[in-house]
Amino acid sequence: MARLASQAKAGFYPTPDKVCDLLSSKLEIEEGARLLDPCCGKAKTLCRLGADGVTYGIELDHERAQKSRTRLHKVIWGDALTEVRISPVSFNLLYLNPPYDTALAADGKEKRLEEQFLRKYMGNLVQDGYLLFVIPYYVLKHCAKPLSRYFRDVQVFSFPESDFGGFKQCVVIGRKRKLIPKNEAQDTQEYLEKFATLLPEFFLSAAPPLEEMPEITVPAAQGPLKTFQGTKVDPLEAIPLIRKAGIMSTVLSELAPRKNNHIRPLNPLENGHMALMLAGGYMNGAVQKDGRQLVIKGVVDKSEEIVKSSGDGTGKGTITTRDQYKPTVKVIDLQVAEIFTIQ
Repeated sequence: MARLASQAKAGFYPTPDKVCDLLSSKLEIEEGARLLDPCCGKAKTLCRLGADGVTYGIELDHERAQKSRTRLHKVIWGDALTEVRISPVSFNLLYLNPPYDTALAADGKEKRLEEQFLRKYMGNLVQDGYLLFVIPYYVLKHCAKPLSRYFRDVQVFSFPESDFGGFKQCVVIGRKRKLIPKNEAQDTQEYLEKFATLLPEFFLSAAPPLEEMPEITVPAAQGPLKTFQGTKVDPLEAIPLIRKAGIMSTVLSELAPRKNNHIRPLNPLENGHMALMLAGGYMNGAVQKDGRQLVIKGVVDKSEEIVKSSGDGTGKGTITTRDQYKPTVKVIDLQVAEIFTIQ
């Protein structure tokens, strides 16, 4: 099930500037490396981390997705859990700062979204690709198992104390592997779960600060990225394609009604007459106004208004009603692909 837009608004946790600066100072991105952020927001973080790489993002909120397109090479608007198709084993770095919430998973059980995002996108990393995972530290207990089974060299670093108080976040780093030995995986899982049990002040003292994160070199991508697309159509991306295909040039003639006869009024119509004809549906079709191509459709809805009612105390009485007509005209401006409603 796709997440609601209201969840997108409430679950938006942009990475603090200080954390972005620290991460950027630790990363060396080779030219041509592919970086993915499935919850990119306005893409400020990935833009700063991947200046020398090829950046890809996914964003649920449409307004933020439009902003991120000015910063990243390719952005999908949609629900990153349900509305995208991406080639597996294609990215060299996965930056994952998912919503901090719970939701129903595909199996019908309620799970942390942080775990759901991790399980979905770790398969998009190449072998030895890097994961940068930003989550509240207490959620480590939910993500410990997949992290320990599919990543090696897993380390946890705390946010700077000045940015820790809000959501109590940490950064988990690791390198993707196909199979981790059982004993090693068990040790890593216990290491992560132990952090999750600590009180906030003890976690800050137990976990190394982000300043101690080792430097990472992200290599260039080796193979092509065959698929990176959403399953729903973004109208702002579709309109240029429609224009390029030449559909706009013929759509007006297709929408216009076929004329059976021509009627010439005895006298020129007043504006009031024109408005009634528009609303009544007598002038549906394509028109041109000030160089703009418009398609119009008019309808009149009839309703009844009670103007008087009376009763005699025995359950009998009379009700007087009056017909009301509500004209509505809808206009499609094909140049900007917008619909206007006039009542």
